[in-house]
Amino acid sequence: MLTKTAIGNLSVEQQELLAQMECRKTQRRLKLLEQARGLDWRSRYFPIYAFFVFLVFVTAYYFNFLHLQEKSLVAFLPLGVVPVFALFAHNSRTNRRLDALLELLDFDREQPQMHGNAKDEQVG
Repeated sequence: MLTKTAIGNLSVEQQELLAQMECRKTQRRLKLLEQARGLDWRSRYFPIYAFFVFLVFVTAYYFNFLHLQEKSLVAFLPLGVVPVFALFAHNSRTNRRLDALLELLDFDREQPQMHGNAKDEQVG
C-alpha cells in the first residue's frame, strides 16, 4: 500500500504505470458491477431474440410457407420451444450475474480501499 508521499517520490513513468494499473482495476470493477446488475449487452438484448422467433413464425404463416395456413397447428408447435429457450436463457443469465457477484466479492476483498473504506493518506 502506497502513501501519497511514496507516490510523489516515484518517477513519472512509474506514476503513469501505477495510474494505468489503478484505472484497469476500476474498469474491471465497473464491468463486474454492470454484469451483476444485469446491464450487460446479453441481458439487454434478450427480448429481441424471442421477438425475432415470433416474427419468423408470423412471417412464415402470412406467406403460407410450407402450407402453414392449411395446417395452422403445425405453425404453433415450434412456438412451444420459445418458453424452453427463455427458461434456459434466464438460467444462464442468472448464473452469469451470480458469477459476476462472486468475482466482485473476491475483488472487493482484495481491494478494500476501492469503495471508500481507506484513509485519505493511502492510495493504490
